[in-house]
Order: sequence, then structure tokens, then C-alpha cells
Amino acid sequence: MSDISRRTFLWVTGGSSIALVTDPPRKLVNKLIPKVIPPENIRPGAWTVFATTCRECPAGCGMHLSHRDGRVTKAEGNPDHPVNRGGLCPRGQSALQGLYDPDRVQQVLYRRRGEAPQRRSWEEALGAISSRLSAGGSVAVLSSLQTGALAEVMTRFAAAFGSDRVFFYEAFSYEGLRGAHQQLFNLPVIPRYDLEKSDFILSFSANFLETWVSPVSYAQQFADMHSYREGSGMNRMVYVGPRLSLTASNADTFLQVPPGLERVVAAALLKIIIDHGWQKNDLSPVRGVIGTMLAEGAEIPGISQQTLVGLAQAFTSARSPVALAGPEAATTPLATETAICAALLNYTAGSIGKTVDFTRPHALSRTAREAELADFLASLGPRDIVFVHDTNPVYSRPGAATQLGRAGAVVYLGTMTDETAQQATWVLPMDSPLESWGDYEPEPGIQGLVQPAMGRLYDTRSAGDVFLALARQAGRPLTMEKGGTAPTDFADWLKRRWTGPGGAGGGTTSGEDAWTGALRKGGSWSAAPLGATEPSPAFRPAALTFASTAAPPIRTDVAELWPWASVMLFDGRLANRGWLQEAPDPISFIVWDNWIDLHPKKAAVLDIEDGDLIQLTTLTGVVQAPVRVTPEVSEHTVAIGLGQGHTALGKNARGVGVNAFSLFGEPQEGSMFASCRISRVFGVNLKTLARTAGSQEQLGRELLRSAPLALLRAMRPGEGDPLRLPLAQGYHPDRDMYPAHEHKKHRWGMVIDLQRCIGCGACAVACYAENNIPVIGKDHVGGGREMAWLRVAPYRRAPQDLRYAWLPLHCQHCDAAPCEPVCPVYAAVHNEEGLNAQIYNRCIGTRYCSNNCPYKVRRFNWVNVEWRKPLDLQLNPEVTVRGRGVMEKCTFCVQRIRQAEYRASRERRPIRDGEIVPACAQTCPAKVFTFGDLLDPNAEVTRLTRSDPRRYHLLEELNTKPAVTFLRRVSSD
Repeated sequence: MSDISRRTFLWVTGGSSIALVTDPPRKLVNKLIPKVIPPENIRPGAWTVFATTCRECPAGCGMHLSHRDGRVTKAEGNPDHPVNRGGLCPRGQSALQGLYDPDRVQQVLYRRRGEAPQRRSWEEALGAISSRLSAGGSVAVLSSLQTGALAEVMTRFAAAFGSDRVFFYEAFSYEGLRGAHQQLFNLPVIPRYDLEKSDFILSFSANFLETWVSPVSYAQQFADMHSYREGSGMNRMVYVGPRLSLTASNADTFLQVPPGLERVVAAALLKIIIDHGWQKNDLSPVRGVIGTMLAEGAEIPGISQQTLVGLAQAFTSARSPVALAGPEAATTPLATETAICAALLNYTAGSIGKTVDFTRPHALSRTAREAELADFLASLGPRDIVFVHDTNPVYSRPGAATQLGRAGAVVYLGTMTDETAQQATWVLPMDSPLESWGDYEPEPGIQGLVQPAMGRLYDTRSAGDVFLALARQAGRPLTMEKGGTAPTDFADWLKRRWTGPGGAGGGTTSGEDAWTGALRKGGSWSAAPLGATEPSPAFRPAALTFASTAAPPIRTDVAELWPWASVMLFDGRLANRGWLQEAPDPISFIVWDNWIDLHPKKAAVLDIEDGDLIQLTTLTGVVQAPVRVTPEVSEHTVAIGLGQGHTALGKNARGVGVNAFSLFGEPQEGSMFASCRISRVFGVNLKTLARTAGSQEQLGRELLRSAPLALLRAMRPGEGDPLRLPLAQGYHPDRDMYPAHEHKKHRWGMVIDLQRCIGCGACAVACYAENNIPVIGKDHVGGGREMAWLRVAPYRRAPQDLRYAWLPLHCQHCDAAPCEPVCPVYAAVHNEEGLNAQIYNRCIGTRYCSNNCPYKVRRFNWVNVEWRKPLDLQLNPEVTVRGRGVMEKCTFCVQRIRQAEYRASRERRPIRDGEIVPACAQTCPAKVFTFGDLLDPNAEVTRLTRSDPRRYHLLEELNTKPAVTFLRRVSSD
């Protein structure tokens, strides 16, 4: 080979470079600015916030969506919304995973009976369906709960084809609660319960901190009424039910009774109140039926007469007591009777019109009653065209698949290919609530707007647009008023409804100003409900008859079924979301599964051990699941969680757990849900339950501390445990090896009030969303490789106490951090603002820091996680995405700290107290977390750290000087 001169080499390489520039491979082309004229309301790299309404459950919380560069990356509560006041539950946080779910329906599907689905265009679908509508047939609409514009369009669509069959179906319909108020007050509604005005809550299996009616609102109110206030007493809560739920664990007293005997406890309290003359309102119209009910010799296992008398006296002597009745999913007469007794307690205590407000009935009062829904499904035939929108009756109602199969056509409008979609003739892909227009009214006077926060990911449409288009193509266009012009689309319908005379927006302004203001605010709400009913409805009880309270004969292999709603998965609609599957149940700390709870005595009789596979058999179904032997359920009860066991829906939901809805359908006489036979399953591979918690006993370590109320009353501000502060004054030469760190501007710290923490886990899910924490699945979590930066650890309140308290635990950002000096590459460092920082580029994964951390809050990446598209669009652009072999942990949301510092620098001012809010603190419904600068003497975090008598540091004896201060729980026992 001849030598190449320098000139020739430069000529050849230069020519090659020119060739690459003039004709580059397509894969190297990357447009930095895809739009010549960008949208007016979007600035590259800047955050935009859209105010909308959460539609993950019927509560209707206000929500703020953080948008950047064309995509939404975070959901937060709207602080101005009267329902949630800035808080958001785990389900609301997961709305982003619903938007970016890889298993969403992305195109129109058509299915002939017995054949695989085929892709079709929107034009083909709308043409075929409208032709069938024009040809005649009976139209029906079955939808999840809707109000406002979409409910109006659905009703007018059905009316245009001569039908009034529009049903709003929710698996949790509160049948008993509505039936009770119908019988007592002629108001078949769910009233608003003002828990923050109450000083005594009596719950009969109403899990208002988890899924009952409006849990974020009730969690905030409960935390406020049950919190410790210096110099004052504490309000109380008593829970009566068969299972230790999250709500029961937060109670001051937990009275465990078998399913269905809650009503007997309530009736016994009523009788005691009447006999002692403690009632404030006359109960003579129902005194006879109460006496008859208790005269049948019913016993209440485990509850003495003395306990009942004390409870009745405490309830009636309270200033503003309130009684609540559940459970959510029960539709039997026993559920109605329990709710009747609870309503009578409210009436006799004078709570109607005070803590029980019938002027603001919840929107759940609009859902279809069980009888009318059963009649509708049973009546379906070949002439029926059923439109199913955003609900899954095939999953939650045994027999619904067969009933829908008798219809001539089923048109499914939804975002997921769930069990009902698999039965449909047509599957029409719908917009996510984060991509669509709409409104929702959770109660009178609160109108929430739903607006798109980003463009559509797929070829989807809104349900309102589909109904308008079908009516138009069938020759029956929908108008808002008789003789009016048809709206151009559903967004136009919504805007006209809000801006027209007497529009939904309310207020004194109208037109564009009202519309723009509502969009910025997230809706419209007023202090007083519009068109309110009488504050104290007349007590006109119908003829009440109660079922027998005689206990059913006890059989060894039979127990009462108690299905309970999951705080994460709700009724199962959210089961495909990885954050919610990986977030542990707050009581058992089990992930990615459901299980059967069985009392130790029952298990011993049946020779069943913890972890065995057992079978439950009822009249409607059979399930097999691993058992968890625990005294947290009553002796003759089997409890199982709802929401798992999907045969469709998506990768994260399919085949996970069992469907407990299949065990109860038609109401069974004498049962709250159903009686079931228990049998052990042999000869099969056992399923291992994955748990994220270790020991739930403190073993004398005083990790989660409490203090008696009487002791705190006697203490003055500043008294209490002396703390070794993570500041210069916290150092002492006799006990410290190294000098104090110097913090010139800020020393960030946090205070966690354990009395307010209810254990819901919203903070942990918010941390997943904010900090790009990967979902790794059941096997890795079960192997101890969990990735959550924040763990809400459960601990028994006392050795013999069933109830738990919770310890939110993340990096303590210690001033003398044991993790820092052992890192050989200085990946764990202490920065100038007191944060224990982790430099990912330095980390080589020795895990020395994790071994040396006494709080065990560091997480090691064992796998390279693949973010299934489009889940990668949700990643926070201001947080590094970590890879395998790197240690990670809580950063106090350092990206939010930097944003606030930059903002304050631009405005030439100091950072305000409360301006920086980490993700956990922002979403927390109970307002457990306080964050701020420990160098600011006027900051709330400084006041609590220095003067609150409940303060303490976790593992103070180790001299790590953590920046996180805990406030003790308060014991009122």
C-alpha cells in the first residue's frame, strides 16, 4: 500500500465530511426545534400549570397538571379547590400513568362474535353505528358516574332515539346509605359529612380514609379534628367492624365484630340512649322496632354492656358527634339496616343540619340503584344497542358478560381494553381525562372543569364528540335548546353551557371573562349551595322492619365474606398502573397481589397455616388465593381485597391476584355480602406474597414514639427531649470526631407530625412520580430490592394492640451522616445547604453507604429498567434517570429547591418560608410534612424543631444529627 500524503488525507476526510453533511443517514437527523411557530402558551423549558378535575374516582378533587415541552409530567392537588385543598391521593397521582399507559386502546376495533378484533377507521365505525341507529333499535347508555355537560349529552342522545335508559354505574354505589335516608327522610342521597366540625366520629365499617365517598376531603378533615393542639384536648374516633382497615387503625378505639353485627351495635347504642333519656330528638316512632330487634337474643361477641354504655354516653355527650355507615360495595338489606341505625344516631344526637348536611348531596347519589340496574341488564335483547362508557361491569358484576352478550350490539367507549371491551362489538378509543374537555360537579355549588393539558397521544376522541357525531350522522343532531343551533363539537357545548345565561359557571360575570377565569381556577364554587334543600329534613320514617339478628349457626368450614376496597386500586379500574401495584397495602405491606385474611383460631381448626393456598366458594364464584393468618379479622370472617384478578386491562393487571367481585352478586339473606366455604388446596405450587415491611413490632427500640395527652398538657413550649441539632450549636467536642459543617445560606430540614399521618401512602407514590423512580415488579420487591425512596413503615401501637401507626421514613440528611465517610469515590457528599447529596456519575455501587446507613433508606439499582413507551414521556426532565449499579435516595426534591432559589434570585428577594414544598409534602392529604430552612429563626420548621414538646430524632443515640424531626403521636387512652 502506497503512502498517503498529509494533503491527500485531509482532502479525503474533508470530502467524507461534506458527504455526511449533504446527505446524512436518516437516523442521525434530530430536529432541535420541531415547530417553526411554537404555541403561544408554551415556552421551551418552562413549566405551565393547567387546572383541571381528577376523574380517577367519583370524589372530584381539583388537580394541577405540570406541563413542559408538550407533555405532562406531574399531577398535584389544586390548593384552591374546596374538596381536596391541595391534597391528592395515590390514585390521583397515578392519573399520569393512565395517560401514558402503553396498553391504552390506540385504534378503533371491530369484533364479530367468536372472532378476533379487527382494526377499523373512525369513519367506518361512526358510519356503521349511525346506520344501525337509523335502522331502529333500543338505545341504552351505561356509563361511569358523570355530571354536567357529558351527562347532558348522554341524556339527550338517548332521548333523540326515543330512550330514557341512561344509567350511571359505579361498583361502589352506597346502596345502603341511600336506602336508609330514603326511608327516614325521604331523601335517597348521600349527604355531606363535615368531619372537621365534629368532635366524635363513630364509624360502622365506613372506611372514609381510603375509598369511602370522598377520601381526600375526609382525610384532611379527620387530620384537622384529630390533631394535637397545644393546651387543648383531642377529639375521638371509634370504629366498629370486622377487619382492621386503614381507617380502623387510625381510630382511638377499634371494636371488632363479625360482618353484619355493626347494625346490632348501633341498635344497642340507640336502645341505651333511649333508656337513659340521653336523646336530643324523639325516637318514639322507631323505638318499638329497635326493641324488637334486640329482644331476639342477639349477642355481640367481644363487646361488653359496660363498653356499649360508655360509648353511648360519649357519643351523646359530644358537642358535634357524627355516625358513618359502610361498606361501599354492600347492596344487601343488612347494609341498609346498618345505615338506618347510623342515621338514627345522627338524628337523636342533633347532628342533622350540623355535621350531616343534606343540602350538599354527593354526586354518587345519582348512580343507578341495584334493582334498576339488574332489571336493565336482565332485559337486554337483540334489538338493544348498548353504549358502555368508561365502566367495566363484566369485571365487577357476576353474570354481566352473559347479559351484555344478549344485546344486538355493544359499543364500548373507553381508554383500556378491559373485560367489558373484550365483549364489545365496537371498541372506540377515548381521550384520557388529561386530554379531554368536560366538567364534574361532586356536590351542589362545586363545579369542576376538566381541560386538556396536552395534545392527544393517539387517534382518540372524547365521548361527548362521539355521541354528537353519531346523532348528527343518524340525522338527529343534538342541540342545547329547542330550535337552537347544534354545537360544533363537545368543547363548544361545554363552553356554551358555562358561559350562557344561568350557565354552570355561576358567579356575577359571564361570557369570555367567566370562561377564562374558570379555566385558570379549575372551575367555579360558591360558599352556599345553589338550590339547597332544607338544612334539617323532616324525620318521617317509613314502616321499618329489620331482619333477624339471631346469629347464624357456626360451621367449621364456613365463614362470612368481607371484601374490602383497596386504597390503591379502588374498584379495580386502576390495576394496570405500576405505581399503585408496587405501593404496599398500608396494613399488610403486600404488593402486586391480593390475599385472604383468616383469623388464627379459624385457621387452627381448618389446619391452615400462613401462606397456604385456600379456596373460597360461594353461590356465584370460586377463587383460590394465599392466606394471611392474622387476628386483624374477626374469628368467623374471611376478608379479601377487591381490584385484582383481571383477565384483561393490561400487562400489569392481567393474571395478578384473583377477582373477589366474582364471590358476591345477588344479595343473600342474613349476610352483609355472602357466606363462603373454605377449603385448603393441595398439590399446586404455592404463591409467595411479596412484602416490603420487616418486623411490625418495635421491640423496645422506640422508633415510633407516643406521649400521653395528660403529660403534654402539663408541658410548656420548649420542654421535651433535648435535640442534637444539625447545626453548629449541635456539635460538642466530647462526642463529635469531626467539626461542624458550615452552612452559609440555608440548612434545609423537615418536621413530620406522626399524629396527623394516616398511612395512606400518597407521599410515596408522589415521590415515584416526581423523582423518576422505576417500577421493578413483584419478584424484585419480594427479593428485598424495593426502590421507593420514601417508606411509610407500619408499627404496632403497643404489643397487644392490633392497631398500627405509621412512620414515614426517607433519607434523614444527617449532619454527621454515616454514609458519607465510607464511600470510596465521594459519591455521597454533604453539600453547602446541608443536603446529603448523591452524585450518580461518581457512584460505582459498592453499597458501603447502604450498609452504614442506620435508617436503611438508600436504594440500589439492580436492574436496567426499560420505560415502555410512552411511559418515558412522564419522566421529570429535571431529575436524572438512574441506571443499574447506582445508589439512590431521597434528595428533599433538590430540583424544587433549585427552582425556588433561581426564582428568588431573579426577583432579588430571600426565599419565603413555605415556598419550597417537596413532592411528599405537597400531595399529603393530612399535611404531615413541614419543610423549611433551619437557619431561618422565623420558619415554621425551626419553631417546631426547637419548641414543640413532642419533638424527637430517630435513633438520636447514634449522634447522626438528622435534619428530620418527628413529632410524637398523642395517646388519649
